[in-house]
Amino acid sequence: MNRLLGVAVLCAALTACTAEIPGPPPKPVPTTSPRIDKPRNLAAFDPCKALPTDGSQWFLDPPSAPPAAEKAGLCKYTFGTLTVLVSLQEVEYDEVKKDNPNGHQGQMDGHTMWFACDTDASKLDCGVWAAVGYARTLTITMQDPDSDESWMLRMRTMLVQYVLDRLPKSS
Repeated sequence: MNRLLGVAVLCAALTACTAEIPGPPPKPVPTTSPRIDKPRNLAAFDPCKALPTDGSQWFLDPPSAPPAAEKAGLCKYTFGTLTVLVSLQEVEYDEVKKDNPNGHQGQMDGHTMWFACDTDASKLDCGVWAAVGYARTLTITMQDPDSDESWMLRMRTMLVQYVLDRLPKSS
């Protein structure tokens, strides 16, 4: 009899543990992790081949100078007064946000991005940083003394989309 009572109590306890709790479902816990819906294969990324140089894109004339490697993993493009630097950095996305506190976050093609601009007396300096892998950030920075922030935002958006479209997805 004690055995039967013990089994009954155990069954009641297990049933209570698996019963649904009434009320609304719990809210998801917010995360600060960048969104990377489409991880990219970055092994063969060449920043000096990342942007169009043949005038085939309506938004970008051919460069006034050939792309030049500034240092390993960083390429400089010159389009008249516009200078564009492209790189793939081994940096956490959250570090980019800390280093550029006046920016804003966006999403594009499944990637979290950070857009920011700084202005000094001689030029507008803007960048976009896209999280493309664990501690990997695609960086496109631009300087142009003859442009405004609105134009630079549109241009950065087109350039980062162009590069993302050409980065192979990881399998």
